[in-house]
Amino acid sequence: MTTTATHKSPARNDSAQSEFISFRDEASHIPSTSHATFGLYRYPAKFVPQVVWGALKRYARSGDSVLDPFAGYGTVGTVARTQANPYELWDLNPLMPTFHALSIMEPPDVDPDSLVPGLMAHRDGFRPDWKNVDYWHHEAFLPMLGRAWSYYHNLPQGGAKDVLLIPLLKATQRYSFNDEKRQKLSQSPLSRRRIENLLDEDWEAKFYRMLRDGVAHILKSQRQYQAMEPANVESHVVGGINTLNQPLESEHDILLTSPPYMQAQEYIRRFKMDLLWLGWYEDEVRDLGRMEMPYQRVDEVSIHSRTYEDYLEKIEEPHLRLLYQRYFWGVFGALTRLQESIRRHLLLFVGPASVRGMPIPISQIAVEHFSEIGWRHQTTLVDSIVSRAMFFYRANPATGEPDPRMTAEHLVVMERAH
Repeated sequence: MTTTATHKSPARNDSAQSEFISFRDEASHIPSTSHATFGLYRYPAKFVPQVVWGALKRYARSGDSVLDPFAGYGTVGTVARTQANPYELWDLNPLMPTFHALSIMEPPDVDPDSLVPGLMAHRDGFRPDWKNVDYWHHEAFLPMLGRAWSYYHNLPQGGAKDVLLIPLLKATQRYSFNDEKRQKLSQSPLSRRRIENLLDEDWEAKFYRMLRDGVAHILKSQRQYQAMEPANVESHVVGGINTLNQPLESEHDILLTSPPYMQAQEYIRRFKMDLLWLGWYEDEVRDLGRMEMPYQRVDEVSIHSRTYEDYLEKIEEPHLRLLYQRYFWGVFGALTRLQESIRRHLLLFVGPASVRGMPIPISQIAVEHFSEIGWRHQTTLVDSIVSRAMFFYRANPATGEPDPRMTAEHLVVMERAH
């Protein structure tokens, strides 16, 4: 298999400017990554709010518009409001706009204690369009889950329905055989023991208590976010779209994004259970999954980087070479297309990546590629990873060797060359 570049690659810029930084120290007014509404729901590779705040503080002027084409949980927009920056968010996950709307809204006038009696008294049931629902939920729990979701689906829009959603999603996951610590829908001995322990308790009372406490937490988090005095800026938020070929209809000053991790591109599988209980059909969820990068056919594009070519040559297995190529064709192909409509800065936050235990310097590849097509590398800000829920092993599972992946994440700062 040959490399994709058909041009003379620029020399590797090993001396490119970089500086170490602690975004968490700079954004000390955000005491944790889950402060306010930044952590209402567990989301794979969630953008750290302190990083977004620091990036916008350094590089966005008042009124600058921001685009995040891989928006995930929507953190870029949630933070952008606190700095009065208009924004546009895209993501393949159709739940992103819902999570984002919940994060920025004023807390509704809802009493958590009065919500639970209505839930408990509801008698209609709901069953998702899911042939394996009995595999993922114990038969004892299904009637209770069905009544709770029927109650939710029959609530009027707004108010109680808004703040009940995430607590109900969390409780449904908790009362399933899914191992929530894994990034894909999967059972494990740990998750099966959790269900066994629940069955030994007053699991129904615990379920409704989870919902009550969850709603109270949502309301408290929304009040904390509103205390940050977010501005009512213009925004455009779209989920369920394919970023890899989505046209951009307006210009923006800044593109700020954290692209999908090379090792985890199947985020829809993480949210399959949520979507099905929300009323999506199984075929619809399957079609969404086919648009994720490991399965979607992407056009071959030129990657203007000698580092990219060097690492491609080191990968021997054909399927891993193709995975590597498709990742860069997809992510860099989309960003190359979108940068044409960006006026001032590309801010790319990239995390650890490896192929068969070999660290891949995505930040360096980004610097080389975008330097070749009209951007100037201003700096790379290097931030240590304080904790990592994804992809951390003492030994690499494939090789048994100590895990060599990076312990830092990089914000690559590119400025439009004039």
